[in-house]
Amino acid sequence: MRDFVNEATPAPADDGIMSLLSRVVSDAEQVARAEIDLRKAKLFAKVGAAKAGVVMILVAAVLGLLALIALVVGVLMILTPLVGPIWATVIVVGVLLVLAGVFAMIGIGRFKTMSAPAGDAA
Repeated sequence: MRDFVNEATPAPADDGIMSLLSRVVSDAEQVARAEIDLRKAKLFAKVGAAKAGVVMILVAAVLGLLALIALVVGVLMILTPLVGPIWATVIVVGVLLVLAGVFAMIGIGRFKTMSAPAGDAA
C-alpha cells in the first residue's frame, strides 16, 4: 500500500478532465491487479496447508493399515497352535471376508439412500 501511495503523483492544476479520468482508470487497474495478486497469494497458502494435511492423512492411513496387518498376523499366530495353520488361516480369512461383506453392504445402502429421489424414504 505504501508503494502505491508513493507512486501516485499529484496532478498539476492545468490537467484536463480526460487526463484525470485516464489517471483514475490507471489507478483502479493497479488496485485491481494488487487485489488479484493478494487473493492468489492467500489461495496458494491455503493449498500448501491442505497439501500438508493430505500427506499427514495418507501417512496415518498407511500406519493404520500396517497395524491391521500386524493384528491379522497376531491372530493367525495365536490360532495356529490351537487349530493348526490351515484352519487358523481359514478362520481369519473367513472372518475378514464376512466383515468386508458387511461393510460393503452398509456402504452400498448409504449410496442407495443418497441417490434416492427426495420424496422416497428408504
